[in-house]
Amino acid sequence: MPTASPFDKEALRRDARAARAAFVRGLSAGERQALEAALAARTLPFLANARAIGSYVPMGHEIDPAACLAQGMALLPWFASRDDVMHFRVSGGPLEPGPFGTMQPFADAAEAVPDTLLVPLVAADMHGNRIGQGKGHFDRALAALRAVQPTIAIGLAWDVQILEALPADSWDQCLDAVVTPTRTLTT
Repeated sequence: MPTASPFDKEALRRDARAARAAFVRGLSAGERQALEAALAARTLPFLANARAIGSYVPMGHEIDPAACLAQGMALLPWFASRDDVMHFRVSGGPLEPGPFGTMQPFADAAEAVPDTLLVPLVAADMHGNRIGQGKGHFDRALAALRAVQPTIAIGLAWDVQILEALPADSWDQCLDAVVTPTRTLTT
């Protein structure tokens, strides 16, 4: 797994991405589908009382949250520009490429505020710390949400993405739980 210094986030991010990619490339389509179904089964108890669920469209080798959302509508990140803060808009229709190349709802989709957020990650640890893509969008969005209402944050990951410990900066938002296809870590 990672060979980086425990305080070098960029090296940790690079090594974790490589480990995740190697793991996912080794899965057959059926294996991946079974693991994502197992992830959904472990995630559903966290969603039982959610009024509005924020999620994400997976990029690259991220685990797909779609099976977690089979029984409800999700709110997806939306950006007007690369410098904009993350907003959440109702999904359910077609998506379009956003300013980062990720798929997002159209600009005229209704804006909403999630009370539960499914969070992508590059790596997470046993204490709810995560390393994301490195731009801080989910940390800033989660901090803003938590400033106005209780918001549950659930990191979704492949098992290979879980490390013993990660460095955390003062602005990093701790996850309430990290769910993989085989285990649930609560903080």
